[in-house]
Amino acid sequence: MSKGNINYKYLRRRKSWFRRNLATIIAIILIIFIIAVCGIIASMKIFNYGLFKSAETQPIPVKTQEETTTAKDVVWIEDKEIVEEKVNYTPPEDVQLPYFIMVNRAANCVTVYGIDKDGAYTIPVIAFAASCGREGNETIVGENYTTTDKYEWRLMVDGTYGHYAFRIDGGYLFHSVPYMATDNNTLEEGEFNKLGSFASLGCVRMCVRDVKWLYDNCPSGTKVTIYDNESNPGPLGKPETIKIPEDSPNKGWDPTDPNENNPWLKSGAAIKNAKNITTKIGVKVDLKKGVTAVDTCGNDISAKIQTIGKYTFDKAGEYEIKYKVTDAIGSTATETIKLIVEE
Repeated sequence: MSKGNINYKYLRRRKSWFRRNLATIIAIILIIFIIAVCGIIASMKIFNYGLFKSAETQPIPVKTQEETTTAKDVVWIEDKEIVEEKVNYTPPEDVQLPYFIMVNRAANCVTVYGIDKDGAYTIPVIAFAASCGREGNETIVGENYTTTDKYEWRLMVDGTYGHYAFRIDGGYLFHSVPYMATDNNTLEEGEFNKLGSFASLGCVRMCVRDVKWLYDNCPSGTKVTIYDNESNPGPLGKPETIKIPEDSPNKGWDPTDPNENNPWLKSGAAIKNAKNITTKIGVKVDLKKGVTAVDTCGNDISAKIQTIGKYTFDKAGEYEIKYKVTDAIGSTATETIKLIVEE
């Protein structure tokens, strides 16, 4: 039956086919969907497998020791040399008396002052350890004594001799530690070892090097003030003194005497047992362990050893370390070693 151009019979047949086959159509669509999903999953697995396989075949990068070391903090140690500052002073050429001597009797210390541009003695130039008069024979105290006579050798009241004697006032002089005769090899070493403490019969004793400095640089007429201040030896401090061993074959000589025959001139400060040190990264060592030092007279001065250099225990390498020591009379010794830090 048709009405106009519409074939109702055909439409009824078409509708009944879709109804009859609806389940089949849905099943087909599901199958197609499942196939598509499986294909996608398979493709992803293949892709991931390739990635994993590639990763497995690539070597794992290993950091070198240098990269590992630099990745953490490297602590550098820098031991700097301790240098004693010295006064730079040149007396004016037209000055008749370039120095003024101050003796701190209570501290057994002598400080020499230089003259400034205004003519005042305000510049501390050099200091010396001394021995002033012991109890019952005290050194005089006073201001502006005027020095007079000089003697290369001078007989003392006790029958001994003073070397490079320089008169302060009356019977009070600067002079060396006593000698038994006018020979440089007859020093009383026991008295020498008292330098820096009260020991004299009233004069101001000093080692040969120091009293000779006064003898050579301070003309007669130089002013001297002697005072007491036990707590403050002076602006430059009180220098150390060296000791002569009682059993030394050189004990008759002052270690500071510049005389060419002085056997002490063949000696000097020395550093012993300095050798290369090897350690591992991260393992710190005492650089001074086993290293010793002696002064000109053979006394132990290991405590005065300095280490100088820049190094680290956190990085492999070779680092230069210098040992340095200076004794009480200015003799210096140095030794250089390598600190080897291994992986």
